Order: sequence, then C-alpha cells, then structure tokens
Amino acid sequence: MLNQMSYNLEIKIAGKHVTLKRLSKDKYFNYQVKNAPSPASKGQSDNTKENFLKSIIRARKRVFDIIASNVNVIPDLHGDIQRPKFWTLTFAENITDIEQANEEFTKFNKRLSWSLYGIRKNVLKYICIPEFQKRGAVHFHILYFNLPFIDQKKFQKIWGQGFTFVKSVSKKEDIMDFASYVAKYINKENSKGEDNYGIYLEKDMLNKKRYFCSRGLNKPEIYKLDVDKEMYESIVAILQDFHTFNAEYQNDFIGNVDINAYEIEDFRVKKSIINFVNTIFGLMRGIYNNQVKIRFKDVCKYLFPDTFYAIEEVKNKLWKKFEFIESPMTIKEKKMFGVV
Repeated sequence: MLNQMSYNLEIKIAGKHVTLKRLSKDKYFNYQVKNAPSPASKGQSDNTKENFLKSIIRARKRVFDIIASNVNVIPDLHGDIQRPKFWTLTFAENITDIEQANEEFTKFNKRLSWSLYGIRKNVLKYICIPEFQKRGAVHFHILYFNLPFIDQKKFQKIWGQGFTFVKSVSKKEDIMDFASYVAKYINKENSKGEDNYGIYLEKDMLNKKRYFCSRGLNKPEIYKLDVDKEMYESIVAILQDFHTFNAEYQNDFIGNVDINAYEIEDFRVKKSIINFVNTIFGLMRGIYNNQVKIRFKDVCKYLFPDTFYAIEEVKNKLWKKFEFIESPMTIKEKKMFGVV
C-alpha cells in the first residue's frame, strides 16, 4: 500500500552508508494527539542528566552522518580532494567564554584561508567539537575535510592563541575511524575523565549544541516512504551483498523497529536507490491519500541507474495497473492537486 499521509520505512543515505529503518506501525506526518502535553521547545528541555545523556547520543549520530557525507568528497579551492585532518586547538590564556572562543576560531579560519589561498574569507570545510575542562578552559577539536597539507609550526603560528596538535589519520580508510576521532569528544566525560554534565550545568550550556560546522557541508539524504512487506523485503534482497549489520528494538509508539545498514561504494547502486525513492515519491504525490495496490516488479523495471526517466512517464505507464480502494479527496483538495 502507498499512503502519502504516513510512512513505515526511513531510508538514510550518508556518503557510502545507507540505512533502512523499518517500522512495524505506520507513523503519520503532522499527527497530533488531543490534549497531549506540548513538547519542550528547542533548547528548553529540562536540565536533567537523563536528557543530557540522550542529547549526547543524538549528537553523536548526527556527527557520524555529517562525517560520512563529507569525508573524501569535498575538494579544496584548487579542486583536489584532500584527506581529512584532525586538529586540536588550545588557548594559552584560560578563556572560558565560548562566544569569545568561537570568535577567535572564526578569525583563525579566515587567517588560515588567507595563508593558503590569499582569500579574505573562510573556504575551509570542517566540523568542530568544543571541549570544556573543569577549570573552565575551552579546547577545539576539528576535523577538516578539505584542508591541504600545512606544516604544524606554521599552523600553530597562524592560530596564535596557544598550542595545536594534529592526529594522523592518513592510514585510515574507514569512515568509522574518522568519526571515532571526533565523536569521542561528545561524551559523558571529557578527555580528562571529568563529568561533562556538571561542567555544562555550571556553564548553563546543557541546551546548547555539542558541535558546530562550517557552511555548505553535505547533509545526509533522508526519505520516508510507505511500502508493503513485499516491497521492503525486495529492497533488502537487492542490497544483501552490501549488508554490514542488523539491529532490532521495540518502541511503545512505533512498535518493532528493524534497522539494516549497508556500505555501498558503487555510485550506480546508490543512484538506483534514489531512482526507486523518487519513483515512489512521485506515485505518492500523484495518488495523494488514495490507497492503491502496486507490484514491486512494476516499479523495478524502470529503475536502471543509467536511464533518465520522468516521474510522470513512469506513473502513466503504471496507472492502468492501480486498483483504487478509496478516494477520500474533497473537491477543494482535488482542485489543489489539479485532479479536476
């Protein structure tokens, strides 16, 4: 069944990593429960340790997705792909104000861009995790995605605020290796084993982001679809050669959750997945909230990675195969979607 108003499959593509998240219960878009308690606004959650630990888990997942989407794909200003470089910046003075520290970091990236390219603006792409010591001092841990080679002494001179350290990742090929360098600084303890919850609570930063990024980074592509069991099992079968792990858990709201992860190097395979998603999206938009029966093989025959096709063309070819079960669209909705 296809239904634009709900979904039971989430497909996430972050670089070569593809994740399928299958829900046993449909989850509805913009669904609200009458008299339900209002969720806290962004940055207004209760300052409990439980919420702090949950935010760490969310942040680590997002950091991994950002790294997976940008490692070895962003060129430098000359068009060359550079290997990621992991740097730590410290302040000689005991700077505890994060806003002041961020301002110095912004200025530094502009000076670094000028030194490398003679450009008066930042052209470097990075993800940065601030770390706080119990005494209040700020450190920055940065993974640069397109920074060319630069001598450490020169780098530290341009920084000009304290010591700098670089960790070699030149022999690491797996994205997990790059992610581990960064994500370990988003933890319940800092690198000295001090409790981060107490530090963030004292600095009134429990509702602040654990990381920040430069502009223009690639983001993971997330698609939410409504598919039947046969279609989902067919997708899993097609991708079985790229499978890396499977996990299952249960949630009171969405039932059983089945997660399958894949590593796909071949661009054509990922293009085929995107073609499949776009086809389903096009059909969902065209059908709106009508439930229809559709066979997986009828969609698959049009999903060749090197073939350009239009959604309308696919929809027209498949239209006669649809068996409509109900048509809940109002006259106003039909006019809105151009049905009448």
